[in-house]
Amino acid sequence: MGSVFPAGSWRRKRPEKNGWILLDVLLALSLSALTLTALLPLAGQTARLDRRCQIEEALLRQHVNVEETLFQALRYGQEVEVAPAEVRFHTSQGTVRGFAVRHQSLYVRLSDGRYQPLTGGGSTVKGRFLAILPLDGQPFFSRTGQAVQVAFLLKEKRSGLSRPVQFAVWPLNEGEL
Repeated sequence: MGSVFPAGSWRRKRPEKNGWILLDVLLALSLSALTLTALLPLAGQTARLDRRCQIEEALLRQHVNVEETLFQALRYGQEVEVAPAEVRFHTSQGTVRGFAVRHQSLYVRLSDGRYQPLTGGGSTVKGRFLAILPLDGQPFFSRTGQAVQVAFLLKEKRSGLSRPVQFAVWPLNEGEL
């Protein structure tokens, strides 16, 4: 009786399927490459749009913060003095406070006479500078009758995105002019 497994039987020739496997691999790689080339520009566009939205959100937050701060201070201020780049007033305690635009930033005047930046810091948009610029050639602060007019452009320098801030405040504690 012969051997059950003749010598060399393990190397018996089977039908070749390598061509089909290579074709499957080639098709999978082609599909992956097409998908990648379609999604990479989309990912870049999404990243740019996300960055733009972050900047616009920071501009909006800064706008709301500045407008609310200026409005509240000027609304309840007394003896308001207005200059094109600065506004001063007395508080109910008699101290002189105010706001000034210097070096493209808005500063608040503290009761001891020092100035502290209210805008333009690096924390607003991950290290990006927000500048205060004139709005259509108008002064930053002006007076129309009893109303104090505030007008400036809040601008993120690198992207060029901006947001106008413009409002009027009628101080409650002022007499008739």
